[in-house]
Amino acid sequence: MNRVKRLLPYIGIILGFVILSGLYFWPVVLENKVLPQMDNTHAIGMAQELFELEQQTGEKAQWTNSMFGGMPAFQIKSDSSANLFNYVNKVIALGLPYHNIAILFLYLAGFFVLARSMGFNLGLSFLGSVAFAFGSYNLIIIIAGHITKAYAIALMAPVIGGILYTYNRNKWGGALFTAIALGAEIAYNHVQITYYLALLALVLVLDKLVRAIKMKALKDFLRRTALLGVSLVLALLPNISNLWTTYEYGKESIRGKAILAEEEASRPLKGLDPDYVFAWSYGKGETLTLMIPNFNGGGSKPLGMNTDLTKGLQQRINDFLIKNGINYGQHQGQLVNQLSGEIMQQSQYWGSKPFTEGPVYAGAIMCFLFVLALFFYKGDEKWWLLAGTILSIVLAWGHNFEWFNMLMLKYFPLYNKFRTVEMTLVLASLCIPVLGLLGLKTVIQDPDLIKQNTGKFLASLALTGGVCLFFWLFPESLSLVSAFELQSINAGKAAQPDQAIIYDLLLQELKYARALLLKGDAFRSLVLIFLASASIWLYAKKTISLKYLIPGLIILVGLDMWGIDRRYINKDSFISERQANSQFSPSQADLRIKADSDQHYRVFSIDRNAFNEVHTSYFHKSLGGYHGAKLRRYQDLIDYYLTNDFQMLRVAANDTNSVATIQAVLARTPAINMLNAKYIIYNGESDPVQNPYAMGNAWFVNNVRMVSTALDELLGISEVDLSNTAVIHEEFAEILGNETIGAEAGTIELISYHPDRLTYKANTASTQLAVFSEVYYSRGWKAYVNHVEVPIIRANYILRSIFIPAGESTVEFRFEPTSYKYGKLISIAGSILLIALLIFSIVVVVKRKDDKILNTEV
Repeated sequence: MNRVKRLLPYIGIILGFVILSGLYFWPVVLENKVLPQMDNTHAIGMAQELFELEQQTGEKAQWTNSMFGGMPAFQIKSDSSANLFNYVNKVIALGLPYHNIAILFLYLAGFFVLARSMGFNLGLSFLGSVAFAFGSYNLIIIIAGHITKAYAIALMAPVIGGILYTYNRNKWGGALFTAIALGAEIAYNHVQITYYLALLALVLVLDKLVRAIKMKALKDFLRRTALLGVSLVLALLPNISNLWTTYEYGKESIRGKAILAEEEASRPLKGLDPDYVFAWSYGKGETLTLMIPNFNGGGSKPLGMNTDLTKGLQQRINDFLIKNGINYGQHQGQLVNQLSGEIMQQSQYWGSKPFTEGPVYAGAIMCFLFVLALFFYKGDEKWWLLAGTILSIVLAWGHNFEWFNMLMLKYFPLYNKFRTVEMTLVLASLCIPVLGLLGLKTVIQDPDLIKQNTGKFLASLALTGGVCLFFWLFPESLSLVSAFELQSINAGKAAQPDQAIIYDLLLQELKYARALLLKGDAFRSLVLIFLASASIWLYAKKTISLKYLIPGLIILVGLDMWGIDRRYINKDSFISERQANSQFSPSQADLRIKADSDQHYRVFSIDRNAFNEVHTSYFHKSLGGYHGAKLRRYQDLIDYYLTNDFQMLRVAANDTNSVATIQAVLARTPAINMLNAKYIIYNGESDPVQNPYAMGNAWFVNNVRMVSTALDELLGISEVDLSNTAVIHEEFAEILGNETIGAEAGTIELISYHPDRLTYKANTASTQLAVFSEVYYSRGWKAYVNHVEVPIIRANYILRSIFIPAGESTVEFRFEPTSYKYGKLISIAGSILLIALLIFSIVVVVKRKDDKILNTEV
């Protein structure tokens, strides 16, 4: 009975988290609406072929031809059926709606676990959970559809909690919990977030090591660290299939080594290009968005979406024009309207990134508590939390702190595999509320500290509220325009000196509007910090009691975070299920193509951004698509051929005789033709153009051009007749041997299509070399002729080729990656091992309790 009573508060808090999550996403619950999420839409489009296969046959394919000519499915729709943690994640989500409510619930519950493991009471734990869960970045990525990223972030806190529990309290229980939490986190397969979590864990462990050395407790530290090492292994084993295939694929993707020699020579680093990595770098000053959300204007929304900014705009424009001697009389109003429209289309955001959905806001009150902790909290956790926060911020600066971040790219293991460095701020978003709670707990336990150290308290207020006050009073102290905008305005004035006054007007209005944004949020944060600090001061003076302080702070923090989040997810963000389902409505061109009875061909869509869309992939096997880690060789093909082909076809589509003109262009697009792009969509509401030059599923060649470099291999595509000649790198010379190429005619036909299993019938009078319009990927594809495995040759830089003997033959390609096959077996074994350890642990705990009861009775 006592045990049940002890559990009641936790049950109540869990229910509270469920209710809070449901209230935030109430249209999902009460109105049966959905949240349109761009990346989730992309995921649906990418994986449609795989979904249809699973629905129709129950099979899970590891390869898909739905985009980029064909690529492994590991990063699109992985098979995690053998992974125990996949089922753990389903359980802890409590069956809540996967794409929104369950995420917010786990944000709340995950931080609560961390807070309780650190000894915070229920009230403080609840406060920290609300602050972390409703951090703006955590909600913005939900509307963006970064679902696996969100879940990985939600499980960071429990992992850190498990590590701390292992070091500070029960090493056995902590290690086992860490294994489960980390395994669940890794199971979401968002390697970048897991990598950043590892960076924070490394900082924590190094801090513990230094303290162990100082306290002469190295032996105990090593024992506990070794147990955490075992936890890591236990977490990895069930996840090994996904991790192994991801690692293997990464080497062949744009995140791996460059293939072309001149590209490799021009790149100072291996991995991703630095410009690509640092494209979304947080500005140094932009870091203040952690405390003042609109410090850089918020999201990249047009100014016109905010009526407060546009109020009086036309009058200001008119006054400015008249003041500068511009008065068109009766046409003045037309000019004012035109200029007003142009100004309202300008972005609210003026930071260093190309664009953004919104800022990373950790909360004004939590930033105040964080600084307060720096002055008042003296415990061991202070320094690794501070170091983790600073590291997170410095890494997010990217090219704005280039010397350090270039060193990280060059020397720190695997760091150059990831882009969008602002994502590292997830660590600051976790560390700030944790250290903030430690500071609050310190002054709650000893309120006399504030009276004894009034200067420190006022310093905390000055470093947070004082900063807000300054920018409320003096927003013009900042430039309020980005360097790129200023450069564009100056370039425009230089190119059109007669229009210089108009550019001056644009600059004036940008500064005016953005100053209002900054002032509004600076004042907002100032008020919140004042209310929170005043509450703590009154508590220290014993004017208010603890039973009012904590609920009051929970309400303040909740209103603060909820209010900012509502700027990005509100009732207008949701749409009906009917609207959501219509996002993949087939066009006339799609329907005409789907009527083709051919088993396997490809489509190239030029009426959309071919290499950044998934509509085509949803319905067809596409040459384009959307993915952050395309195969390196295919990216090279895009850079050297397909992008130019796309532009030529777009121009041809505008011709009065577009079909004939497009077909004429297709005669000069060897890359499109060898990939068997049978249809070109140039207008969704028109019939597609059939490509008379598409080379089919397979063909025999009469000649081989041997080349010695990757560049020659790539350029050779446009230098030979691919229907008769294959361009082959000399690394395959031994396989070619002394075989005679193209001695006799023959036929080859695809008779069975499956994403990772293709079957052909061939008939030749002599041994011949066949080229297949299938993407070459050496880490899994195997070829069989009459059930005997034969080597696959890479042809035309990106395709497969094999020798076929004389007579009738059955040719089969099977995608059988060793990493998936054996990885799945290891995953099963790891899952069984972990289950056995859990059962053993439960038995030991129960036995100890029984023994304790017996000893007490005796």
